[in-house]
Amino acid sequence: MPIIRKLLLAAIATFIFAAAAQAPNPAPTFDVASVKQNKTEGAQHSNVPLDTGNVYSAIDPSDARTSAGGYFVATNQPLWRYIVFAYKLSGTQELALRFSYFDGLKSKAPGWVTGGFDSSADRFNIEARAPQNATIDQMRLMMQALLADRFRLVVHHETRDAPAFGLVLVRPGGVGPNLQPHPPSDTCPTSTPHPDEPASPSTSSAVGDLPPLCGVIAHVPSSNNPHTSFGGRGIPLSLLATSLPTMTGMAAIPRPVVDQTGLAGLYDFTLHWNGSSDPDIGDAAAPFRAALKSQLGLELKPTHAPIDILVIDHVERPSEN
Repeated sequence: MPIIRKLLLAAIATFIFAAAAQAPNPAPTFDVASVKQNKTEGAQHSNVPLDTGNVYSAIDPSDARTSAGGYFVATNQPLWRYIVFAYKLSGTQELALRFSYFDGLKSKAPGWVTGGFDSSADRFNIEARAPQNATIDQMRLMMQALLADRFRLVVHHETRDAPAFGLVLVRPGGVGPNLQPHPPSDTCPTSTPHPDEPASPSTSSAVGDLPPLCGVIAHVPSSNNPHTSFGGRGIPLSLLATSLPTMTGMAAIPRPVVDQTGLAGLYDFTLHWNGSSDPDIGDAAAPFRAALKSQLGLELKPTHAPIDILVIDHVERPSEN
């Protein structure tokens, strides 16, 4: 009897150990977090960049673009910005979340989350503390847990076939003068170490002034074009494709864009065009398409493509702590 009992206990212990070994690691969470609705008209601010690598405004030299030593402080931000940060949404996914603009791509997000053309979204302050060495991507996972806990946010990814534009080469095997492979000798950082070593606004290259950091698309200065100027440094062309509707505005590109260039690796680019205030879609699109073709050697072709979007299943306004 004792032998049978020992064998039974050993078998139970082995089962428990195996189950524990197969159990998924718990999602990381902030050590402490505060969420409060902001009903003021104050400025928006965040000490941690809330973008996903697509920086559509010029990079502020004082923006360290790090996880800020474990502190996360964001003020007067709509919930959609926290969702974009948490789930690292692309430009296309952000537009689908906010506007449900693209044909067949609806996020189901309520108006108080995203706002609209004639209404504002609710805004929130979030202050949270993570381990001092937490990375921005680790903070994204912590933000997912916080949104699920405080906003009861439930989401899922869904892939839908939708009208799109394919980003293709104008001339097979060739690119334009402002699009070049990222040189291996350029060891640009993806973030600055700390606020005492801020990023410079831009850096010179063979294709013009580029953002100071790799992996981002941002406004860059242009001495010969006072209008719209973007640059990307060390980026895949898939990032350029998904960013185009946000860079130009949906009037110019009313469909998602997918990379169909067939070009792998990382690239540097600059792109300049004269924006138009004319609401006519043709006038808004023509200068951009001409610049895309002459400067980057790329063009947009109508197609259908599977597009991944984030769908909101459930969300609630939080109770303040």
